[in-house]
Amino acid sequence: MILLLLVCLLNIIPASGQDRFELFFTARARSRRIPEKTVKIAKSDSKIVVDGVLNEEAWKDADKATGFQENFPSDTSAAESRTEVRFTYDQNSIFVGITCFDSLPGKYVVESLKRDFEDRNNDYFMLILDPYDDLTNGFVFAVSPMGVQLEGLLSGGGGGFNPVSSSWDNVWYSAVQRNDSSWTAEIRIPFKTIRYDDKITNWNIQLVRNDLKRNERSTWTHVERQYRPTSLTFSGGLKWDTVPPPAGANISIIPYLSGSASQDMDVNKQVHWDGKAGFDGKIALSTSMNLDLTVNPDFSTVEVDEQLTNITRFELFFPEKRQFFLENSDLFSDFGFRQSQVFFSRRIGLDAPMLFGARLSGQLGQGLKMGLLNAQTSNLMVEDLDDVPAYNYTVATFRKQVFGRSNISGIFTNKQAINFDRDQGKGYDFGGQNQFNRVYGLQYNLLTQNDKWSGSAYGFRSDEPDHQKGNWAHGASLRYNVRNVSIFWTHEYIGEGFNAEMGFFPRTGYFMFGPFAFFSFYPDSKLINRHGPTVRLTNYLDGDWSLTDRMGSLGYRISFTNTSSLQFELEDTYVKLFNDFDPSRTWPDDSTVVPLPSGTDYEWQNINLEYRSDSRKDFSFDIQAGYGGFYNGTGMNISGKLTFRIRPIFNLALSYSYNYFNLPDPYSDGSFWLVGPRIELTFTDKIYWINYIQYNQQSDNININSRFQWRFAPASDLFLVYTENFFPEGMVTKNRAVILKISYWFNI
Repeated sequence: MILLLLVCLLNIIPASGQDRFELFFTARARSRRIPEKTVKIAKSDSKIVVDGVLNEEAWKDADKATGFQENFPSDTSAAESRTEVRFTYDQNSIFVGITCFDSLPGKYVVESLKRDFEDRNNDYFMLILDPYDDLTNGFVFAVSPMGVQLEGLLSGGGGGFNPVSSSWDNVWYSAVQRNDSSWTAEIRIPFKTIRYDDKITNWNIQLVRNDLKRNERSTWTHVERQYRPTSLTFSGGLKWDTVPPPAGANISIIPYLSGSASQDMDVNKQVHWDGKAGFDGKIALSTSMNLDLTVNPDFSTVEVDEQLTNITRFELFFPEKRQFFLENSDLFSDFGFRQSQVFFSRRIGLDAPMLFGARLSGQLGQGLKMGLLNAQTSNLMVEDLDDVPAYNYTVATFRKQVFGRSNISGIFTNKQAINFDRDQGKGYDFGGQNQFNRVYGLQYNLLTQNDKWSGSAYGFRSDEPDHQKGNWAHGASLRYNVRNVSIFWTHEYIGEGFNAEMGFFPRTGYFMFGPFAFFSFYPDSKLINRHGPTVRLTNYLDGDWSLTDRMGSLGYRISFTNTSSLQFELEDTYVKLFNDFDPSRTWPDDSTVVPLPSGTDYEWQNINLEYRSDSRKDFSFDIQAGYGGFYNGTGMNISGKLTFRIRPIFNLALSYSYNYFNLPDPYSDGSFWLVGPRIELTFTDKIYWINYIQYNQQSDNININSRFQWRFAPASDLFLVYTENFFPEGMVTKNRAVILKISYWFNI
């Protein structure tokens, strides 16, 4: 049924017979794909010292990848910044030798020495590896002219909105040398660091160079500028002289020790001392299958979330940053859409501490991947109650490649209470309601060879002891993307009784549908790179097929060649409330506040403007502003970021947001500031000091989070973290804590 619905959607949007033919019936098999360019990799008989100097004999004999093509600001000529890349390997590692020629005077654009830099604001060389030759997933390794490293996982074919997850962390080595006419780099990637099929002798690779001094981005193979340079569709080939060697015994243990002192003023003013120990483990069962383990994990040093003001009716989404959940995370999290995910790993271990977890993931055979995750949390202590039950979380998934780059995937999730008592914790959102919650279903992900068509269709069902009607969900999306137009269609049905307790579904009981279109024109101009109108329409219907929400917008975008951009938008919104709602979110805690009543409906219009300045400058900014109606009153919002850098040591980023709404009596007005300066000092590429100060008027809180990090060995860190929360009035302390943690990566 899912495939039938997708075929129907394909016939709604015009396409040539050849496009439809390619979509389903003649998608080229992997073995028949002929890359635009190929570079050979041969084994080295001599030792290579990773010092950034390409003076070993192996580099003199190695095949070179050259002839980079411009991707930005244009895509019709060879790159002005010349780049050469060589490959070799030994029994344990892949080696990459890079020469980035530079004929322009001036300093390189490197905003920070901090690891995992933001790629659009830095000069860099990037290597993308697809060791499974499936044009879907891969590994990313990048290095800046100052020797700063970035590594990440590539998913969804590399052409999506945010295809690279830079939160992934692993062991690899690099060194850089700079001179008057170029910068050179050497990279060593141990076979133990990546997952690969040791029977495949042709890998897909892409090489990307960002040269902000020249304002040019280039790729080894030609990638048209409407597509992302990370898209594996356009990748070249890495041809091995024989099958890659096995990784050998591949077991890593990452133990940690931590100690903390905390003080909670609401409970008592005594200092509470605590110590923890635990470990993460990685066991490679083969070159393509990995077992991750964690015992008594400590997530206290994970980078703090950026706070947000919420004047909507629904829960906000915050991304996962915990290392245990990241590798092969797309196998678990790519079910549903951004606002409707069957599995959302942040549900595990936030309400109650996680005791242990295990995750098996990787490739079983050609085009077939699987994932199995299990995690156990402890009992959650609740005042005036016995322990709310502990929960065990299980997720099982598979993904089978079909029709070239497309795939069919399935998922089963189970949240199971331990020592369950139906009356225990009754009335609390975080425990006691269900003995178990299960969700299962299938999804088809469409991705064509030429990246013109992409989309997905899913069907899921939930199950729990008190069986609910309407306990299923369905959705489909389809995108057509060519040089001058990008058209996107999506629809979803989420039943009233559908409940995914391990997922992210801010609302249920609706049918949503709507198109989005973006038209692009590329003028022959030194000022404007791209411009064009945007059209969006989203509709929500309830279970009786009555309209409850509608948002339509008409806008115009201009992207300038200096990386700045401008956007103007007219927006029309209609909302029918199905519950009482207070935009300030102070009701029902504040009984004096009168909420907007359930069953009432509202329509209003807004004007929105957004400008982003040249991000290459030492001082840059972006600002978004909107003004118009808001329910039965008026509203205004201003948000953005101011950035000031003393490269590459000091970086100040001031995020700000102001939301104001004025409603007629008896309803309350609202005025909320959120200000969050982030002060980053990078003393070296291994020692950082990052400070967050966040004032959230809506939650009546000021938070300070100061984190010192020393990466004293690959993937091994010493953290010192201080955090404190205040009441803004009088700066009265709510709670504070200091944490010291050390971890070390052992390869066995």
